Amino acid sequence: MNRLADNRLRIAPPSRSFPWRVELCETVFRSFYWLLFVGAVLVITGCSGKSVQETDNEPFTLKMNLSTNVIHVGDMVTMELTAIQPTGTVLRIPEVGRAKQLIVRKQDAETVRSGDKFETSLRYELTSFEIGDHLLPSGMVECVQSGQVIFSTPFPAGQISVESILQPNEKEMRDIEGLAKWPGTVPRWVWALLIVVVLAVVAALILRRILTKPRTILQVPPGPLPHERALNALHHLREKGYIEKEEVEPFYVELSAIVRTYLEDRFNLHAPERTTEEFIREAAYSRTLSVQHQQLTRDFLEQSDMVKFARHRPGRKEMLDGLSAGETLVKETAPREEVPS
Repeated sequence: MNRLADNRLRIAPPSRSFPWRVELCETVFRSFYWLLFVGAVLVITGCSGKSVQETDNEPFTLKMNLSTNVIHVGDMVTMELTAIQPTGTVLRIPEVGRAKQLIVRKQDAETVRSGDKFETSLRYELTSFEIGDHLLPSGMVECVQSGQVIFSTPFPAGQISVESILQPNEKEMRDIEGLAKWPGTVPRWVWALLIVVVLAVVAALILRRILTKPRTILQVPPGPLPHERALNALHHLREKGYIEKEEVEPFYVELSAIVRTYLEDRFNLHAPERTTEEFIREAAYSRTLSVQHQQLTRDFLEQSDMVKFARHRPGRKEMLDGLSAGETLVKETAPREEVPS
């Protein structure tokens, strides 16, 4: 009994430090897990926010879309380019077509405003007649403003594979054999004979039309006589209103010209080197006119000289007297049988 009691007394009670350490480790692990979770959330939120911000604030973007990148010879493929660019700028696209490798059949462009930017859509319809892989242009797409490049980006990478329509076990197409030849050239004498026949037919038709056309003699009515033309001109001169407006210079210039034209036509007097006044003065003393006609011409000349060389400005009465003298000269010198009543 005593030994047992002593042994019990010697056995140390179990330590309570181990549960405390377990709790500490659990707390550390829980904190670590929470830190990992919060960090992951912050990283995901920060990355997504940064991506949206960069996309929203990116000044120039370019996207490309191909309807397909594998075609047969002659098939069509659609390539669409969408560019977001600042307002007031234009795009400069490298040449897309390239010999028989890439042929542009149709090209459309449309630009719309999207907020404070432009959205340009370019649509190309391409085809190819050369089998193989053909790369799209590798140049730079430039955003130009006022003739200067402000942004640029490489043309989106891509290629179009052109395949043959022949199956692997089929042979290449052969050229056509046994082509039919065009007819030989027509001899020249056949063409010459044909031209002669056509000309003969045309000449016969023209001759027949001339011979069968009824003949008519054109009778041109005689024009007005010199004195009739002069009287009509004097009548129109009176209606122009020079007398009422007292426009002396144009009135007497036209009046003298009418009288000169009448004397030239009536008596066949022509002196192109003489002025109108000199011509009328010489006609007044010409032997071609009769004595009576010379006197009438001198009377008209004196009337005109009185007005032209008078110191005072001629009035309406003097202008009317000059017009009457001209009418009297024409009427008195006209042929007797044709004097108007």
